[in-house]
Amino acid sequence: MTVDDIPQVGRLFYKTFRNRASNSSNAFNDYFQQLFFGSPIYQQQYGSIVHETSAGHISSVVSAVPMQYMVDGGIITARLLCAFMTDPDMPCHGAAELALTMRPRNQDLCFTDSASPASAGAFKVARAALLPVHGLGWCRVFQPAGFFARSAASRSTLGRHAARLPIARPVDHIIRRMIPGLHVEPGAGMHDEDMAPELFVATVQDFLSDYPVRPVWSGPELNWILDVARLNASLGDLNIRSVWDQNAELIGCFVYFGRPGMIAQVMNIFSQKGKDALVINQMMYHLEQAGLVAARGHVQPRQLDALTRQRAMYYKHRAHTCVSTRHAGVLNAIDRNDMYIGGLAGESWSRLVSDFF
Repeated sequence: MTVDDIPQVGRLFYKTFRNRASNSSNAFNDYFQQLFFGSPIYQQQYGSIVHETSAGHISSVVSAVPMQYMVDGGIITARLLCAFMTDPDMPCHGAAELALTMRPRNQDLCFTDSASPASAGAFKVARAALLPVHGLGWCRVFQPAGFFARSAASRSTLGRHAARLPIARPVDHIIRRMIPGLHVEPGAGMHDEDMAPELFVATVQDFLSDYPVRPVWSGPELNWILDVARLNASLGDLNIRSVWDQNAELIGCFVYFGRPGMIAQVMNIFSQKGKDALVINQMMYHLEQAGLVAARGHVQPRQLDALTRQRAMYYKHRAHTCVSTRHAGVLNAIDRNDMYIGGLAGESWSRLVSDFF
């Protein structure tokens, strides 16, 4: 894909995901260019791919963001696969040819944490690996009435009008008095605070160092991801919080979108080895005290035990996580749940996932 392809690709995006046969807006085109061509590590051979007909019309697209990954001590450039779209009014062989390019023998590493069942099926046919635990989402409820009002507001116009009625707060006051398990008890001596982006960028690798397959997140790349993520205003403010123990030691941090009265969208939770439960509990305490009605996030397999210790939680399938690679080290890491994917190392921070243009 080149920048000149964006208007055609934008029209196909609207047709596929917005059910509108119209040209994409200038705002969409500008954002699309920033997302898929703006990374400081962008090189065309690691970018998005299009299939053109003989007449020069784009019939299928695999959009991709390059991300550097550490694999057994070496650095490779991976592809984070985002929207996969094909024009239903054109022959389908273009989609098939693009899917075949994702076969493991053709890829150092490409992955997605937001695949639909159809896309996951295409990955499976191409002999890619599916990571079922990574596809789970968790939700922790703090204010049930507020949570259901917010959930309804996201589904329909009627729900949005109903959510504006000032009834959730008094109802939640009663419910929370009746169900003590909705409250989060703070850990002894624990506290969290705003984390400067500079400190986050400088220290996040310390929490990932025992993953043999993990994002490199150099300063320029991670700062670019954070800058683009902040544009996703529909999810609320982007917050980075550090977590400190009773000895004033930095033991973890977490990243989330949200504002008081919203459902927090947790991108990532990082912690020292063995401190997952402490960091997760402090995060939940902060989110409750900050007035979020609930929190959602994706499951990292290593954190599943700590997450299950929280009350008022439920889990559901979120999306398919798929990986295609020729590297045996990556496949071995997948078998051991030692590959880090999701959040900022995924697509959920993109406006294309949650925004409507």
